[in-house]
Amino acid sequence: MAVPGLKTRKPTGRVPWPCILLEGEEKSGKSWSLAQLSASDKIGALYWIDLNEGAGDEYGAIPGANYHLVEHDGSYAQVLAAVQAVKAEARRAADAGERPVVLAIDTGSAIWDGLKDWASERAARSTRNRELLKRDPNAEVTISQNLWNDAGARWRKLQTELLTFPGIVVVTARGKEVTEVDANGRPIEGQKTWSVQTHREFPYAASVWVRLRRGRRPLIVGARSVHVGIKPNDDPAREVTATEAKGRLLEWLVFDALQCDPGTAHVRDLVSFHGGGLLEHERTEEARADRTPDRPATRAGGRGEPDVADLVARIGDARDDDELREVWSQGNRTGLLQVDVPTATGPYTLAELIRARHEELLEAAAQAHPAGRRRVAAGDPSVPQTPPAVVQAAQAAAAAARSAAAAPRPDAEREAAPANPLLESSPTPDDPRERRSTAARRGVLASLEALGVTEAQIGERFGRPVEHVATRRLTALVRDVIATQRAAETGQQEIVA
Repeated sequence: MAVPGLKTRKPTGRVPWPCILLEGEEKSGKSWSLAQLSASDKIGALYWIDLNEGAGDEYGAIPGANYHLVEHDGSYAQVLAAVQAVKAEARRAADAGERPVVLAIDTGSAIWDGLKDWASERAARSTRNRELLKRDPNAEVTISQNLWNDAGARWRKLQTELLTFPGIVVVTARGKEVTEVDANGRPIEGQKTWSVQTHREFPYAASVWVRLRRGRRPLIVGARSVHVGIKPNDDPAREVTATEAKGRLLEWLVFDALQCDPGTAHVRDLVSFHGGGLLEHERTEEARADRTPDRPATRAGGRGEPDVADLVARIGDARDDDELREVWSQGNRTGLLQVDVPTATGPYTLAELIRARHEELLEAAAQAHPAGRRRVAAGDPSVPQTPPAVVQAAQAAAAAARSAAAAPRPDAEREAAPANPLLESSPTPDDPRERRSTAARRGVLASLEALGVTEAQIGERFGRPVEHVATRRLTALVRDVIATQRAAETGQQEIVA
């Protein structure tokens, strides 16, 4: 029955191209199974991306094995480029009616391990952690949530390429039994659980999940399929007992168990959800909130999200941790936590200023209590000590931000001010390291979009495409646009008055 304003279609029932997670303990035959699949006459070319395994060369001697080893330097950029290149070849083969192309990644565990190391290395380079490691080279480095978000975003980008691959994908991963832990992270004696060493989303995303263990039959842990015979939540994992699977596990799985037909197989229809623009009722609510007296300043464009100067001012005004948590939440959502804030004692990130204010509040509370005052005076290590330079920087930056917000400069003064070198036009691309897609950069680009600044206008302003412009220049542009719009609003208010 047709519903007005709703677009629908009937399901096709066709089997999509599979993305297989092949995990298991060491020396259980994961890489060997990939080489065996390459001998099948039902597939076309198999492209093997070897990561931290090194089995690809030797296993080429397995009778019938026929595959291509992809050369790379181990970087995320080259691995992603290789996946995209093989994907293009798979699309060409599918369109030409040729046998399906296979992409094998051995092992996916190495990719997630590498992304975790990338997040850890970036965390160690932050201003706060550099100072911490100077004092204690063995100190534990805290990885902030925005860095984990960046690592997760890289994984999801690669995962999306795999899930929309127009052919067969097999990703191996390491799996093992580990001791189960309670809610507080303490080991539970006598209880074991199985752990797959890859990003936690991948077992959910893969269409088939197979486990290999030495001396045991292969186990199909789960499958998104109506043909394998494992009904989700009803049927337990099933051992592979079919004699046809011996020596050709992956070929049997794809063509016999899943019943994937290359002539009708299709790429899974993945429609990613995104927030999009504000709805009409949200715009109305934002406009009503913006008219509320004493409301903190918001970004132009109706997004209701404070800029860096507003957040810095709120850090200095915070009276308890609840207010600081709200600032942290807004900074994290808008990708501004790692934005450098210039102060009299040097630049500090917004996250560092929040931590400094938190420590200052802790010390003030300790000193307000007689026992706490004695512990602070005695240098008790359990009482957080406030780094004076950072606290002073936070207070100075907050005062400067409040002063700037309270007294916008007239247009004449803005014209007389020296030009910002970050806003100068130049056809030369900035350092690639300053143009990487991070949470901060995405937040800045979203801010420019909310302010009504298009990519074409950014390119015209800097004399080069937006992807060639450093994040710090885009941040400077955000501040300049906000200052211009605020000055214009102030002028209009004076005219009305």
